[in-house]
Amino acid sequence: MTTKERILTAALKLFNRDGVERITTRHIAADLGMSQGNLHYHYPNKNEVILALLQRFFDDLKSAQRYEGGLFDKEEMLLSMQNNFRIMHDYRFFFLEDKVVWRRLPEVKKQLLEYFDITRGRINQVIEGYKHHDLFRAEVSPYQLEFLLDQFLFSITSWLHAVDYLPIQTDPSAYFAKYTFSIWLPYLKPDEAEDWEEILISTG
Repeated sequence: MTTKERILTAALKLFNRDGVERITTRHIAADLGMSQGNLHYHYPNKNEVILALLQRFFDDLKSAQRYEGGLFDKEEMLLSMQNNFRIMHDYRFFFLEDKVVWRRLPEVKKQLLEYFDITRGRINQVIEGYKHHDLFRAEVSPYQLEFLLDQFLFSITSWLHAVDYLPIQTDPSAYFAKYTFSIWLPYLKPDEAEDWEEILISTG
């Protein structure tokens, strides 16, 4: 692991644990047993560390991307959700402290909103693929599918705030991936919904 990678790994741990405002580059350097001057050689200030973590977050999401267009296999969808939620949990300070980070670095807000706008487009593609393959119940209207799109995106962007409110005994990223997956069930034809529910049950 390079020095820059070690700095980012330590910063991520500390930001997640103690919050962005409480952690300084001095804390990060001390955690690594290096001088603050050495850290500043690689990252001149805390903002640069945060921006580098944001890029690493996007790189991790890109590496985990499984959807390639068309019909998104349901098993693949759940696995994709699990991977993405795990990555979001790894970088959770961006979401749990979004307003703090956004005030400090408006560029972070801009990039995150752009990313989730792209995500919205991908979700809409999935919905269109399911419509094309006649997987939704006949009585589900376009308005309801638009609501599904909003529900899905809301769940993705807000689940980390709900973790402490629920008595979750398992990995929260796995739990909320299954929860978000289950949002689709009421919209699907009965046989298809049963198949989706079996997947949820089989994953524990």
